[in-house]
Amino acid sequence: MASNPWDESLRSVSPSPSLLQSWGYGEVQRGEGWRVERIELPGTAATVLLRGPGRFSWAYVPRGPVPCDEAGLRALIVWAQERRLAGLRVEPDAGPNMRGVLQELGFRSCPGLHPETTLVVPLQEEQEMLAGLRPKHRYNIRLAARRGVEVTEDDDVEELVRQSLGTARRQRISVPSAAAYRRRLRHLEWCRIYVAHFQGEALAAVMVARFGPHAYYLFGGSSGKHRDLMPSYALQWRAMRDARQAGCTDYDLWGVPPGPDQSHQWAGLWQFKTGFGGSMVEYCGAFERVLDPSAARVAALSAPAYRIGTHLRPGRLLRVANKA
Repeated sequence: MASNPWDESLRSVSPSPSLLQSWGYGEVQRGEGWRVERIELPGTAATVLLRGPGRFSWAYVPRGPVPCDEAGLRALIVWAQERRLAGLRVEPDAGPNMRGVLQELGFRSCPGLHPETTLVVPLQEEQEMLAGLRPKHRYNIRLAARRGVEVTEDDDVEELVRQSLGTARRQRISVPSAAAYRRRLRHLEWCRIYVAHFQGEALAAVMVARFGPHAYYLFGGSSGKHRDLMPSYALQWRAMRDARQAGCTDYDLWGVPPGPDQSHQWAGLWQFKTGFGGSMVEYCGAFERVLDPSAARVAALSAPAYRIGTHLRPGRLLRVANKA
């Protein structure tokens, strides 16, 4: 997918903007019911998602503004006030040190819609990447290959849906529709589906996309059959190698628990994802600022769905649905 002026604008103010601020992600969200505005302010830019009518609108900026610093946040607040919005929510691409700045600017912490902690794996030569894996992960990758697990890359949305439903039944989570997957294939840069097969039977599938030098594991699922063949390990290994060949420098595993707590609902994800090596990245989390208290109260009472946090289903799905 060729670059476009918006993505070039982002890169002009930050060397490494997030996928969630890209042109393609905005188009995905437009197809899922958002109004999308892309704004350029002095020294910063932002893809803004809006819902709600008129002065009852709330704005949401995922992993933005770009860059996220005090000046950029102040400019974003002024823009939202001039638009007479009820409120503004941001979930910046910034670390914990940004929390104090947000609080000083009148924001308060609120539930997030994307992971606060993720794992980013550097993409290197194959032998270097193998050396960075836990021994058990290296063994599982080789076992899958030795026993005949094959990984194909295509746009098989229906298979991804079937595999995701297998995980959903076991984990009791929601998964996206086929239409949601297709929107991502159509709009996101270098977006593809990988499927692991054994003797012609599909066992697991994942969706991966990139933005600039970063590749992202977005969704995944597995039927649960032949888990002893380690198809999920084969999928990630293939995706990482392909991403490197495509010029990516790292691979974002899109969310892990904050630590190896066996009581955490994502404990299995911790074991699986951390075995691929890489570095933990902690974000500051989500913050919101009410701009018009009376409009915000009316919106909350008369139309709760306008309230940020009650309707951001796409973001919630991106957070939970890659439990393969």
